[in-house]
Amino acid sequence: MQKSMLAKLRSLASDTVVYGISTILGRFLTFLLTPLYTNYVTKAELGDTAYLYSLIAFVNVIYSVGLDSAFFKYFQTPHNSTSAKTRIETTTDHNRSVFAHAQMGIAVVSAVLTLIFCVASLPLASALRLETSIAPMIVYAALIAFFDALVVVPFAALRMESRSKRFALLKFSVIVLNIVANLVLVVWLHMGIRGIFLAGLLSSFVSVLLLLPEVKRYVLGGKIVFDAALLRELLRFGLPTVPAAFSAMMLQVIDRPILKMFVDSASVGLYQANYRLGIPMMLAVTVFEYAWKPFYLRESSRKATRTERRALYAMLARVLTYFTVVCGLVFLMASLLMEFVVRMPFLGGRFVNPAYWSGLSIIPIVLGAYYFNGLYANFAASVYIRKRTAYLPGITGAAALANVVLNVVLIPRFGIWGAAYATLGAYMLSAGLMYLLTRRIYPIRYEWGRVLLAVVLCLGVFVGAEYTTSGMSLGRSFLLRSAWILAYPLLLLGLGFFKAEEKALLRKTTRK
Repeated sequence: MQKSMLAKLRSLASDTVVYGISTILGRFLTFLLTPLYTNYVTKAELGDTAYLYSLIAFVNVIYSVGLDSAFFKYFQTPHNSTSAKTRIETTTDHNRSVFAHAQMGIAVVSAVLTLIFCVASLPLASALRLETSIAPMIVYAALIAFFDALVVVPFAALRMESRSKRFALLKFSVIVLNIVANLVLVVWLHMGIRGIFLAGLLSSFVSVLLLLPEVKRYVLGGKIVFDAALLRELLRFGLPTVPAAFSAMMLQVIDRPILKMFVDSASVGLYQANYRLGIPMMLAVTVFEYAWKPFYLRESSRKATRTERRALYAMLARVLTYFTVVCGLVFLMASLLMEFVVRMPFLGGRFVNPAYWSGLSIIPIVLGAYYFNGLYANFAASVYIRKRTAYLPGITGAAALANVVLNVVLIPRFGIWGAAYATLGAYMLSAGLMYLLTRRIYPIRYEWGRVLLAVVLCLGVFVGAEYTTSGMSLGRSFLLRSAWILAYPLLLLGLGFFKAEEKALLRKTTRK
């Protein structure tokens, strides 16, 4: 049983590596846009860009109407059996129908709303406290959201088919195109904020073209009859997830619109630039989630004995332990070394323009917020396995409300630091509420002793590094902080954190 669990964990790790390599490379390239913007656009333009893209995130949730989550749930994977051929044919027809209905629903909703946004761009600009000159950006933003909505289901199909390599290649190609377009429009042609949005629009449109083969494969692969009952079933499952997804998006980006209420666009730009420097932890959580959700849905859908179910519970618990260790290492590297990264040479000057360095202290707060977001993703497995998605709006809604309240209370007093602490507090609440629900509906015994040990050691190393390097020269500080980071896994090993089978697997993997 132990070997079977480790084998499945290796399968999860394999998918994570494929998604991870492309996602890390792609997001890193996207991350390079932040220092690029700090050197080629004004703080106010960067602030307005962050503001509008935060609104795009909310629009994307509305456009999907939960049909992306419904597609994940109703997509079927054929299992081995004596009638494998018949089962595969039946499953293929079912999946094609689910794909077509989900894609159709998203396309209709997003097309209607996009038209409304484009026609009402001037009134919207006034309502959003933006200059009239920014109104064309609202049109671009609506079109970006529309094209992004059209690729949600095709990308989901690739994930559920475990075609991680094609998924990764397409995602990476679109990101590279976006980077090149930004270099041409923002750096070479000096188009400012307009260049940023035109680059985003171009890359979103091309992503639709690249995924046309997937759409044709599902929609044109055979006759599909409109099934009102199926569409209602998909919406019945998906719609309850929309408030939860909307609330989840509030946790991620509501701080920008609220900041815009209390401070100027330049301050929003300062916050955005430094918030984005928390990308290492965001990458760790994102890469994990890409592989995590399809993994636990596939494993939980199989018929299993009581012993096999217990093995699944143990596996889900072990994943949280490993996740925490990796996040601890990411936290230390990002929080302790970012001060040196921003000083590196880059296009237009430094990696991050010195005008933005005053906000570097929010980075550890942002990293902590992303970790608790990862805890939420871990605990959410039980909700999807037990089909209790009706609980999601309550949990994420409470956390989102807390985020709004905390931002409104803290920003007037602490500025961008108040926004960062508000985000951290909201993510902590969402993870805590999800864990309480998990205890009620799914019997997972997490390895809390090991998790807490990893967290305490991580924080101890962070405090020790900050204290011992205070006032040092940059060169000496870099060397000593690097030594503290290396001490983290060594301390875990010395304190007996890793079990015998984990050490054996690590040695075997290292040899390979």
